[in-house]
Amino acid sequence: MIDNIIYENINGVKLAFIQKKDYVNKQAMICFKYGSINNNVVIDNVNIKYPYGIAHFLEHKMFEKEDYNVFETFNKLGGNINAYTNFLSTAYYFDCTTNFYSCFDELLKLVSKPYYTKENVEKEKAIIEQEIKMYDDDAYWRVFFNLMGIMCSENNPLTKDIAGSVLDIRQINHDMLYSCYNNFYTKDNCIIICCGDIEDKKRIEQLILKNLMINDSKCGKIVNYEEIGNNKSKYVDKKMGLNQKIFNIGFKNVEKSDTIFNKIICNKIAMDIFFGKGSDFYDKLYNKNLIDNSFGFDFNVLACQMFYIFSGTSKDEKSIANYICEEVENIKNKNINEKDFCRIKNKHIGNFIKNFNFIDDIVSMEAEFFSNDFNIKQYYDFLNSVSIEDVKNSFSYFENDAYISVIT
Repeated sequence: MIDNIIYENINGVKLAFIQKKDYVNKQAMICFKYGSINNNVVIDNVNIKYPYGIAHFLEHKMFEKEDYNVFETFNKLGGNINAYTNFLSTAYYFDCTTNFYSCFDELLKLVSKPYYTKENVEKEKAIIEQEIKMYDDDAYWRVFFNLMGIMCSENNPLTKDIAGSVLDIRQINHDMLYSCYNNFYTKDNCIIICCGDIEDKKRIEQLILKNLMINDSKCGKIVNYEEIGNNKSKYVDKKMGLNQKIFNIGFKNVEKSDTIFNKIICNKIAMDIFFGKGSDFYDKLYNKNLIDNSFGFDFNVLACQMFYIFSGTSKDEKSIANYICEEVENIKNKNINEKDFCRIKNKHIGNFIKNFNFIDDIVSMEAEFFSNDFNIKQYYDFLNSVSIEDVKNSFSYFENDAYISVIT
């Protein structure tokens, strides 16, 4: 499984080549480490703050070309092209069953030939405004960003929607887009991922050398935001006319560290042991009718800021937060049961291996890991070697102070 992944450097570009013999579907992606939170940069010793949403706007405009239609081109080849922007990265990808190399060639051309004009940028603003308004009506989107709004200080870019606000995107012009493209759509800031029954790796390398026409290295430096304080409120409630109240409860992880993947693994395993459906905590709150099957949790790493987030539906989210705080204090003062640890660790290994049955999952996982400066092999190696002590220590940095976001 892991042995089928080959990592190479092709003239400064990272390539992850993942062979999946006898699979019909094939997929390729180019992922740039440039996301919605990277709006504060230094270029030629000058600090520039771009409007929020510019990375997402740039993604939209890459599909506009002067002399051809990108979607029609891929359709004729039997390929489906798409893209996304998140907090940490922007990615362009296609999947196909035939004509992989022709589609791959078009993917490289897509990101190599920007075409921004005053007219087409102004036209795009109306389209993105509609997208922003659509997400404003998404309760699950709003409950998360409302949580970020109280967990982080006011100017933290994590509090801003990935697409920005309507006022933000109205400030964007074609010169800004060219500046961001030239500075961050670069060879040293991206990874190309190819996955499927693809035999001719040499041909992929040749196409990259021939048709990926982007700058060799970043001209600008991204300025990472440093949290300097919190908003005063720790509770936010928004009314959207729902039949059920949904909640996000957040806690901070206050550890300072350069390595990320071990923190992700340890904290995800710890959360599953202590709060998963096989835990005493889950049984207790379920029997009290405080939670139901919608209850879930995750450990999020966003630009070296780390959060524990619990979510679900409940009539009494404050009691849930109090029980979580009590459980965390208990966790810090007791040992982990070895059988529970082995069971949950094996579950996570099994889920990781299961993901390798799906090409979409493999490619998405490699791109996500790249955004946090590690890869699939590093993640899998640590997952196999993680110890009870590693997992136990991870909760030492759980800040026992709850932030609650609710939509009703």
